[in-house]
Amino acid sequence: MDKNNKNTAEFILDTAQSLVQQFGFNGFSYSHIADKVGIRNASIHYYFPNKEDLGEALITRYQKNFITYVAQIDLDTQHSLEKLRKFTLLYSGPVQDYRTCLSVMLSTDLATLSGKVRDGLAQFFTSNLDWLERVLEQGRRDGQLKFEGAADVRAHQFLASLQGAQLLARSFSDVKKFDMIVEGLLSALT
Repeated sequence: MDKNNKNTAEFILDTAQSLVQQFGFNGFSYSHIADKVGIRNASIHYYFPNKEDLGEALITRYQKNFITYVAQIDLDTQHSLEKLRKFTLLYSGPVQDYRTCLSVMLSTDLATLSGKVRDGLAQFFTSNLDWLERVLEQGRRDGQLKFEGAADVRAHQFLASLQGAQLLARSFSDVKKFDMIVEGLLSALT
């Protein structure tokens, strides 16, 4: 794919991701993307022949970006609590526009997604949970974090709380709801 095609495909994916984060996967059509991007529907079909292909590309890119993001956290930050704080920034981004992350919105449409998109979504959540569990366990081992019970359970609670915080902030149009939950999550670990 040449540079112009890659840029167009990325712009389509950016637009589709924004639409999913606002309306859900079933809440938009290629016409909505075409209107926002300024191209014909047929051009979108050139890059993504059907909506399932678009969904697969979205979750694949989202997973890749997530892996890059947490790898950078690991490189830049040694303290586990600070790693978790930076992790929450990943989930706070969509909240600023009263949206939720792609994974939360795809989950609401789970029953209608293709098997590959569902598998990609499960892989994304597994990557989140694995990273969180590792950081939590390392932080407890190093004496930087304090919590009772298994790190995998705490990782599930942490991720579910961030996702729920997004939904509450969106429902109330109040970013402070997200921030309040994040601060509670982090302070409970010290």
